[in-house]
Amino acid sequence: MKKAILILEQQSWFGGAQRVLEAVLNSLVDDCDLVVAFPEHGPFSAALREKGIETRTFPLGTYRPGRKSYKDMAIFAVRSLFCALKLAAVIRTKRIALVYINGPRCLPAGTLAAWLAGRPSLFHLHLILTRKSEIFLVTQLARRVSKIVACSRAAAESLLNADRRLASKTEILYNPVLDRFDPVPVPLDITPGAATDHVTLGIVGRISEAKGQRLLLNAVRRLRPELQNKTRIIIAGAPAPGCPEDLRYAHGLEESARQYGLREKILWVGHQRDLAPYYALMDVLVHPSSGEALGLVILEALQRGIPVIASRTGGIPEIIRDGSNGLLISPKDEDSLVRGLERFIDDQSLRERLRAGARAGLDDRFSLKTFAPAMRNLVCQLSGASNLNKAEAPHEKLAVWK
Repeated sequence: MKKAILILEQQSWFGGAQRVLEAVLNSLVDDCDLVVAFPEHGPFSAALREKGIETRTFPLGTYRPGRKSYKDMAIFAVRSLFCALKLAAVIRTKRIALVYINGPRCLPAGTLAAWLAGRPSLFHLHLILTRKSEIFLVTQLARRVSKIVACSRAAAESLLNADRRLASKTEILYNPVLDRFDPVPVPLDITPGAATDHVTLGIVGRISEAKGQRLLLNAVRRLRPELQNKTRIIIAGAPAPGCPEDLRYAHGLEESARQYGLREKILWVGHQRDLAPYYALMDVLVHPSSGEALGLVILEALQRGIPVIASRTGGIPEIIRDGSNGLLISPKDEDSLVRGLERFIDDQSLRERLRAGARAGLDDRFSLKTFAPAMRNLVCQLSGASNLNKAEAPHEKLAVWK
């Protein structure tokens, strides 16, 4: 008999953590009965229902980026308690064997619900913990989960720095490259009659201050005229649904592009489920995000042989080797980004060397063939399922934090 697994997801639209969760669900669907709970309905929950996966909602409320007021924190605490009680009832009714918590916002409700129902829990950490209040809360709750899976060493370290005792239950399992692609470039012109000696910079991700789109525009504005004339920009992504902070930021980006005289150089493509035509145009992916735990878009770029200019922060140095498959810049440092762009655009031999390093590919840490069976075996062990497929276990033992 299949074991039932309850998965708690903190947002109902598609982002990096949600795409990784898709891979988790695909690895479990044959072995487990899956119930995925969301704070609200959205594109991600709709896509799962179309696949025949049961979804539910729990009233955790919407997420607002940035610092939270005491009122926000109090409301969140009350909602988490209410959600925990409702989820505990679901656990008992559906005979849930394991609670899988995909992100820190679901952690209070998920941990309490699992404890009330006497079930094991797994916490999947996809980000770098930075705020003192966040670190304190997550650390206290993480002591009560059965297993922690971190998407990078940097993500694990941000938690273990607060409590090294969590090392015994923490495992590092890198997010995998998820998409398949056609290596044949797809023609797509940004402007009619565009020059052939241009350098196309791409930036992919949610339109949000933390992702660094404004930093890129500011840096391009400061390039020497002859380099700026060679530059084109692809901006892929959209504000989070219902997030006024993101919307204001997006409008500010468009106004900055107009003021800087860059509008004709930019292709705004919005949110795209299939980015292959746009990756095919990029000479380099620029990823000036701050505090990134890993960055799926970096993996996607390297998979396609596209070098990366990214911040030396979080888990990014675990992927990017400076001067080999990309360039590392100082986080939130406009001057550092300007220097990196100038080096890349001005030096053809450097571009060729970085492309060769990117084309060398990614190692097995980032393979779906490693990730899927490892996650499936871990979930089955915690839930008490007996249908482990030993033949599909990864060749190398997963790194356990010491």
